[in-house]
This record gives sequence, C-alpha cells and structure tokens, in this order.
Amino acid sequence: MTRDKKYKQFREAFNLLAREPLSKHTSFRVGGPADLLALPRDRQTLTALLTAAKKESLPFTIIGGGTNTLVSDKGVRGLVIILKALKSSPRILENNKTKKSEYNKETIYADGGERLSTVCKFAMEQGLSGLEFAAGIPGTLGGAIMMNAGTTAWDISQVIATIDIIDSKTLTYQTIARKDLSFSYRQLCLPDKIIIGAHLTLTKADPAGIKKAFAQSLKSKNTSQPVSLASAGCFFKNPSVHTPAGKLIEEAGLKGKQINGAQISNIHANFIVNTNNARCEDILALKKLVQKTVFEKYRIKLETEVKVTGE
Repeated sequence: MTRDKKYKQFREAFNLLAREPLSKHTSFRVGGPADLLALPRDRQTLTALLTAAKKESLPFTIIGGGTNTLVSDKGVRGLVIILKALKSSPRILENNKTKKSEYNKETIYADGGERLSTVCKFAMEQGLSGLEFAAGIPGTLGGAIMMNAGTTAWDISQVIATIDIIDSKTLTYQTIARKDLSFSYRQLCLPDKIIIGAHLTLTKADPAGIKKAFAQSLKSKNTSQPVSLASAGCFFKNPSVHTPAGKLIEEAGLKGKQINGAQISNIHANFIVNTNNARCEDILALKKLVQKTVFEKYRIKLETEVKVTGE
C-alpha cells in the first residue's frame, strides 16, 4: 500500500484533517502543514489513534495547546495529535483527611487538555490558593506540567499531587505520584508519556485575597509582556534566578531587533514575537543571533524554553 493510500484510509477512519496548516494551531501563528491532524475529545479516541498509528507504523507527534511550540515551515510528517480538546470541567474531589495539616487542603482534578486559565479560574472561584502565580499563563494544564510552568518564586510542581498519563509506547495508563516525578527548572523529565489529567492539592484561603493576588499577577503580566502579539511566551530559560535572560538580551542591545516578520519584543526582550507573517526560519535566525551575541558578550549560552518540531 502506498503512503498516500494509507494516509487516506487513516484520515477517513478517524475523520482527520489533511494537510492542515499548523500555524492555525500554535500561539506563534507559524508552521507548515501536518500530513494528518487529530483533535481527540476523549481518552478512548486518543487511545484508538495511538493504537492505529502504532499498528500502521505511522509516526506521530503530540502537541498540547500549541503555546510553547515552534513548528517548522515544512510542517510535520505523519500524524499530529493536539490535546487541547481533551478536557472536561475541573472538579473538587472528596478527600479522606486523616491529618490535621490536611484539613485546610482540597484536591481538584482537571484533564490535561484543559486550559490552565480555566483551572486557575476554578480554583479562584472555590477559594483555593496555589495557582495565583499562573494567572495569565497560556496553554493547557498538561503542557504547563510538562514545562513546569512558573515564575521565579513558584511553579506548578509545588501543587501537583499525582498525574495520569498514557505511555505512548506501551499504550498503558498509569497514575504517578509527585514523589516519583523528576521536576526541574521549566521541565518535567517524562519521556514517551502523555499527560491526560492531574490532581492538584490547593490550600483554602480568603477568596478576596486570592482574587486580589490573581488580579495583581494578571496585571503584571499584561503590562510587562507583549500579550497582544503572537508569541510562544518566554523564549529562553533564565540562566539563574539572578540572571534573567531578558535582561541579558536587552543589555546586549538586541531589544527590538527584527528579522523579517520576527522581532525581539520592545516590551520584554525574552519574547520573540510574530509581527507580520514571520516564518519559522526567521524566528530561528533571531534565536541564533541572540545566543551568539549573548555568548560573545557574557560567555553565557542561553537555552530555549520553546520546543521546535517538524522537518
């Protein structure tokens, strides 16, 4: 069977999109087509997709919400599975509290494809503290966990109780406790695993205080980051708490630097923004310029937070 015929049969079996531009599905608004694109709405469909892809030896790529991803201009071959439709409403779970220290805690559960902003709003409405730092951070809960999203003072690993995953190789489901997870700065080491849900342990607190903290965090992000422009958030990891990447880039004289439609933001130098139909190659050229300039000036090699995928 030819590749085109195999793809056609696979597309028809799952009602998939063919040659879909991934620029429509990433916050950078950049990226060539996926040969096949799936947006599963439930775990059964996700499992069926993975099972069929494995049976047909069809390569697949998993994307969360597309907010921390840069797709190549040539696109992605095989099957692309985007998880942002894999969600249901967050909910509070019944806890069997046996220790006094647990009395002021509540556990909420949310699916991996749920928007992080939705989980934050739910926590705020329930008077639960622990996610205030995440106000304004885009993307899905699963993506936020995989990237260990956070600020200099707090990150999401600190509220994780367990995560539910599917192993993309064995197609088995597992629940992994926080103590068995290897979190580090902007990373969770979890190869070949797809996060499909998580239990978060939050603390009961004054609802008015939580709302105020959320509002302050959101205001800070809106005034200090180019939220109205297409980007993937902070592009580079901070070398240390005391050495922000944005400060190094700005002091290197690169703020506002532009290559075609890609620009280092004038608001926050650790953001590369798509100002006018930027291509992946423009963004990567700007990335290389930043890394080269900062290294020559400070002898510091900046590592990226954004994940590049595709040909």
